[in-house]
Amino acid sequence: MNGRVVALVFAGGLSMSINVFAQTGVAVTAHPIAVVQSPELAGGAELGTAPLRFGRNVEHSLGFRTWIWNTPAWMVGLFAHIENDWSGPVTFSPGLEYVYRKGSLDLVVGLQYTSLATPDPNTALIRGRNENDVALERIESQLWTFSANVLFLWTSRINDWFEIQYGTGVGVSAVGGDLYRTQVTPGAGGGYQECSQAERARTAYCDAANNHYVNTDGTRFSEPRLTASNSGSIPPVVPWLSLPHLALHFRPHRNFDIRVDGGFAVIGFYSGLAMHYVF
Repeated sequence: MNGRVVALVFAGGLSMSINVFAQTGVAVTAHPIAVVQSPELAGGAELGTAPLRFGRNVEHSLGFRTWIWNTPAWMVGLFAHIENDWSGPVTFSPGLEYVYRKGSLDLVVGLQYTSLATPDPNTALIRGRNENDVALERIESQLWTFSANVLFLWTSRINDWFEIQYGTGVGVSAVGGDLYRTQVTPGAGGGYQECSQAERARTAYCDAANNHYVNTDGTRFSEPRLTASNSGSIPPVVPWLSLPHLALHFRPHRNFDIRVDGGFAVIGFYSGLAMHYVF
């Protein structure tokens, strides 16, 4: 009886060895409890293909952007003379994004709020480039824009998690808020002070050419809109144009990415980042 059991075990081990040799070409010493690993797994190869982070032909993404905008003084200086050391507005600009990717092109649809405020003390003393000193005015902006825009970004892929993007953007911005203008006169202690209604026409600086004064109730003259006055200079909408737009695009995970942005648009320079859920 014992001899018959030993023979069966030996026959089973021999059969396993023959099967493994036929499949792998690797000879294995017969043993009833031997475990043989395939050459592919022994070499560390993956059982399946890992999901692509970049490289899919069509993608959709939802997320948000936060940019910093700056309108430098030299840009305003192209159209007007700035008397004081005005730095130009610097503001955070939040927005929402939807991204449609087709091949190497991203279409980025955005809705974005941008403040153009220059509250005191960051107000500008400005006059026209062809005007004399007595035309100097204090300019305080409380303007803002709400924009709908589309970025067209082409891609150069560096590896599976990093791309460089470049392109342009177009859109339109609704304009809101107020722009205050006040004539100024040299102050007794240096610098300039605003002209009040009581000082109107008393000096060459505080002349009667317009109503740009501090009123008796403390309010200032607010520039009217084009739609409200023939002499107004604030348009209801303005074009939004970005050229160029440059970006560094990172994807640490299949469903999450980060885009670091920078560029130039009509109202100045911007930089910041956007984050998305990718599906």
